[in-house]
Amino acid sequence: MPVISPANRRLKSSDKSCLNDWDLDAIIPLDYRLESSLENISPALKTNFCTLLSRDVYSEGDAKFLFDYLLSRQSELSPKLLRLLPLWLGDEQKHYQALRRVYRCISGLTFAEMDTQFKRRIPSLKPLQPILTDEFTIVTTLIFDEAGSMFSYRRDLQEFYHPFGKQFSRIAQHLVQDEGNHFRHFIDIIKTDYQHRLAELPALLQTIVQLEKSLGHYHHTFLLDHAQEMHRFPPHFSQTVVQFILAQFGLGPMPTAQDLKSLSDPSFVG
Repeated sequence: MPVISPANRRLKSSDKSCLNDWDLDAIIPLDYRLESSLENISPALKTNFCTLLSRDVYSEGDAKFLFDYLLSRQSELSPKLLRLLPLWLGDEQKHYQALRRVYRCISGLTFAEMDTQFKRRIPSLKPLQPILTDEFTIVTTLIFDEAGSMFSYRRDLQEFYHPFGKQFSRIAQHLVQDEGNHFRHFIDIIKTDYQHRLAELPALLQTIVQLEKSLGHYHHTFLLDHAQEMHRFPPHFSQTVVQFILAQFGLGPMPTAQDLKSLSDPSFVG
């Protein structure tokens, strides 16, 4: 199974180790610098963007930890999921590399300094064990996580990436598209292989929501990383995501257009 090293490397458009084939180097080369016209942007916006990136960079990198954990349980997983996981990881590691480049431009940190910070973190899946009992609960948790990321990156695109120019905006647009694509792939696994367990979804999703609220902080495992950002979101964020997910299975109505918009609109706050 192909895995992209966390080390800096060229990411070409011909790379087929990802689900979505976009060329990071064509958007932000390793030596990219902000345009001079953007250097005088609001210091508060820069500071807040740095704070966001200081979380998002590393949580994307944590996909490798989750991938390794899932492979340690591969005897419990279906061939369909095992085929999907390395491609999903390829996308997530491309996100990790992309956000490292954005973070370097905004913060001035070097890649070596980021590597040092990343290695200091200690992941723990112990608090998440109640939602990792089998493939059904694992994939449902991934669905919840990818949907949350899709909406939060849409929000970040408007609030942070767009003001820093078209290159950063293009990165955020790819993040949104990729997370939505992952969401659809994981939805497909539940629809095709777990029709007999759809009735469990509402209660399971509520368990995931309550667990994320109770975590207090992110445990560096990729999953439920939005626990560290809940203060940024409207209070109905998680419940609207749950409603959006259940609607994919015909288990309830879609959220209103206003509620969906509020998930991605920076003017709606917690």
